[in-house]
Amino acid sequence: MVYRMFNADGHTVGGMSHLSPDMVAGGQPSAWNTYLATDDVDATAAKATELGAAVVMPSMDVPGSGRMAAIQDPTGAYIFLWKPGQPDETMEYFQPSTLSWSDLSTRDPEKAADFYGKLMGWDIQRMDSGPMPYWQVSIDCQGEGGIMPMPEMVPTEVPAFWMPYFGTADIAGSVAKAKELAATVQAEPTEIGYTMSFAVLADPAGATFALLQASEEPPQT
Repeated sequence: MVYRMFNADGHTVGGMSHLSPDMVAGGQPSAWNTYLATDDVDATAAKATELGAAVVMPSMDVPGSGRMAAIQDPTGAYIFLWKPGQPDETMEYFQPSTLSWSDLSTRDPEKAADFYGKLMGWDIQRMDSGPMPYWQVSIDCQGEGGIMPMPEMVPTEVPAFWMPYFGTADIAGSVAKAKELAATVQAEPTEIGYTMSFAVLADPAGATFALLQASEEPPQT
C-alpha cells in the first residue's frame, strides 16, 4: 500500500492512503481519520473497551513512525489512538495548513462527552449560547474541539463522525482555490463566535473536511 505524508513548514501534519479493495467493495467512502495522541496506546484501548467502546483495529506498531489502534466509541464514531515514535515538540497548535479543530457529530452527545472525558481526561463543558447545545473540548485550558448533536438532515444510516478543521489565514481565498481544484462546497464561509469563520467542503475524492480562520486565539477556559 502506498502511503503519502503531508508536511507543512517542516512538520508532519497528516497522511493519505488509498482504500483497499475490500473497503471499496464494502461501500467505504473516502474520509478523514482523526487521531488522538496518547502515552500508552494499549492501555488507552483497554480503557476504551471498559467504557463501552469497541476496538476495531488492535494496537500495532508502524515501523519508524509510532504505535496505533482504532476504536469505535459508544455512540458509533471511529477514532484512532496514536503514540508517535518521535513526538514533534515544536509543533504549534491553531496554525494555517494544520489541523486546528475537530468536531464530533453524534446522536448522543452527552454519552460521548462522558466517554471522552473519562478516556482522555478532557475538560468538556456544555455551552448553550448558540442555536443548539455544544460541548467544547479543552486540553490544558486550550479549546481544541467539540461535540455536537448530529444535524437532523443527516440520513439515519450515517454513523457518528469526527470532522477535521484545517487552519487558514484566508478562508475566502482557500475556498475559492478549493473550487478551482474541483472541491465541492457544502457550507460557504460562515462567521461564528470570537471572530472565527468556517466552511465545509468535500475534496474531489468525496472526503469531507472543514476550513477554519480565526483572527484571534481561541478562548482560554
